[in-house]
Amino acid sequence: ENRHTTWMQRPLSRALPVGFRLNWAWKNTGKRRGISQLRGAMRLVQFQAKGSSPEPRIGLEERDGRDVVDLNAFDPSLPRTMRAFLEAGEAALAVARKAQQSGCPSLARSEVSLLAPITGPDKVICVGMNYVDHCLEQNVKIPKEPIIFSKFSSSIVGPYDSIVHPAETNE
Repeated sequence: ENRHTTWMQRPLSRALPVGFRLNWAWKNTGKRRGISQLRGAMRLVQFQAKGSSPEPRIGLEERDGRDVVDLNAFDPSLPRTMRAFLEAGEAALAVARKAQQSGCPSLARSEVSLLAPITGPDKVICVGMNYVDHCLEQNVKIPKEPIIFSKFSSSIVGPYDSIVHPAETNE
């Protein structure tokens, strides 16, 4: 028996993948860092240290985003891109957890530039109308099933990067 009227009302543990659940928690707490209150949550970032090599590094945001622990400095054997880090699986996550608990030195957020979370993805699959407030903002009915759409991988940019519109576009 399905007692939920929409897919958004299903228990998070069964309705959606982990990444979406974290995003959902962020949207519904009204706090950017709301996800840090989830048990065992870590906010992983891909970054470049300012004044250093342009090579990407993997980090762990702390103190509500004011600091970044350089996981590659903590363990130089870790992959240097988020994609490779995630592909390394539980072993890489175990190192990140160890760094999180170690109290190792971190960089001030002002000393790093955050990059796109994932660079060079094969596919970008998105979920539209994925929280109630968004539906209300758009003045549309809450969908009974997820609205899935895709984007080109070239549309991925860092959180503070400019979004470049082609000259031919009006919007």
